[in-house]
Amino acid sequence: MQLTYTFFPGLHGTSALFTPLVEALGDVPIELINYPTDISQSYDSLLDWTSKNIDWTIPRSLVAESFSGPLALRIAELQSHSVRALTLAASFCASPTNPSLALLPLRPLMLLRPTKGALRHFLIGEEASEQEVEELRNTVRSIPAKILSQRIRAILSLEENQCPKLENLPIQILQAQNDTMIHWEAQNQLRMQYEHATTHWLDAPHLILQTHPRECAILIKEFSTQQIAHYA
Repeated sequence: MQLTYTFFPGLHGTSALFTPLVEALGDVPIELINYPTDISQSYDSLLDWTSKNIDWTIPRSLVAESFSGPLALRIAELQSHSVRALTLAASFCASPTNPSLALLPLRPLMLLRPTKGALRHFLIGEEASEQEVEELRNTVRSIPAKILSQRIRAILSLEENQCPKLENLPIQILQAQNDTMIHWEAQNQLRMQYEHATTHWLDAPHLILQTHPRECAILIKEFSTQQIAHYA
């Protein structure tokens, strides 16, 4: 059995930042998802779009970054015949109890020109190169304000009782030890909700897949390969 590695993006909604990870994964089937901007950005709307625009007749290993985690969890429940493994990277399953905790680190992203300092602090870390920070800033600036606001509202609307159980699905959680974007409360909620998941803590900022592509690629590939052996 061959799995198609299917990547769902963070708040920016595009595959623009996945290049280092894709290169690190090597020669495996990969599909990168880009969210449309001409529909509502609620999780219900995106779930409906993914149901209609992705081929769920083939076995897949889902990798969901940040914003896409709650969506991927719902997809895994709906498309259980296709989804054989799920990796959640720097993600969450419910909004923090205090909405201000979720809004605080998102405020710099709402600026027309987010500062490099804010991007380093909240997203990519102090060790990122100028080129990496500039690429990130261009990606963030490309998000229409309306779309960004809708995605933030989608995050704030999440409730813990909406998290699918998924007791029989192999789940891997990659969390960033230096994540200043996702509050510890939300990270811990995810870990407690899916106690059967394999959790790895990496010494990384929020954009864990972009700053540690080789390490993440190894973990994702090994985890997915284990599921291939299980289903063989």
